[in-house]
Amino acid sequence: MLRLFIVLLFLVAGAVYSVSDRQTAVASERDAFRVVTFNIHKGADGENRYNLERTIEAIARFDADLVGVQEAMRNDPQLDCDDQPALIAEGLRRATGRRWAHAYAKSWVYENRDCVERGRGDGVATEGVAFFTPERIVATDQIRLPESRVALMARVATMPDVPVIVTHLAASRRNQSQRISQLDALLPWAAQHGAGILMGDLNSRPDGSELIPVFGRYRDSWFEASEGGKTAGVASGSTRPGGDARVDFVFYAPGTPLLLQSVEVIDTTTLPAYGEVSDHRPVAATFRRRGPR
Repeated sequence: MLRLFIVLLFLVAGAVYSVSDRQTAVASERDAFRVVTFNIHKGADGENRYNLERTIEAIARFDADLVGVQEAMRNDPQLDCDDQPALIAEGLRRATGRRWAHAYAKSWVYENRDCVERGRGDGVATEGVAFFTPERIVATDQIRLPESRVALMARVATMPDVPVIVTHLAASRRNQSQRISQLDALLPWAAQHGAGILMGDLNSRPDGSELIPVFGRYRDSWFEASEGGKTAGVASGSTRPGGDARVDFVFYAPGTPLLLQSVEVIDTTTLPAYGEVSDHRPVAATFRRRGPR
């Protein structure tokens, strides 16, 4: 009888420990906040083959709370006149079984009305940045930047005190002066929204002099994670397949109620039968919230 009692005691203790363990894991997971920046290359892969379903499937696998993308298109006749932000959100709902919200800010506006004339669009062709989230978006704002660029801010219901900004700065070395003027406009605007996250395709390497003001206000999540051995995915951190350039970033301000846990430059070739989904690699940063929810 004593032996039976001891066995039962251990079983009960084990059950209690397992339940507690699971509750701790669930609570820990609930406190995680994972953001991803991804230049989707207009829904085309590195060889310019358009397949938006492949883009949707990749994003669905990021397991993210908030995804910011660049080169999202609307009403482009060369891309089936697709409303990419709306189609991506609907595709993510189908893929995950969850409702996804989205926000879009146009940067480039093209005087091409072919889609409207075909009855397949609702306006001229545009290119911009967008957010996708399985949460509720409680606030958005945007700012026009020099040279037809834009930055978009969003706050989500579970993290309303953390503004997340996505942007896409001017490309190529010769346009460094444009990136400087774009950041001159963006950074004060971002500061007005409070300490948060800034991410996107900045088209500059980390040692680019135009990023000095950014480093003055934000921390580079990949650099910090690599210092602590908390990186995953592409070991070099390169966000351009076939090269060694790190031009896509997730920055966070020191005053945010977030603790950086890990950063991953996602190798999309590891997704079954997909290869390189874009000419950029996604960057995912996972944070934990400081203090109680």
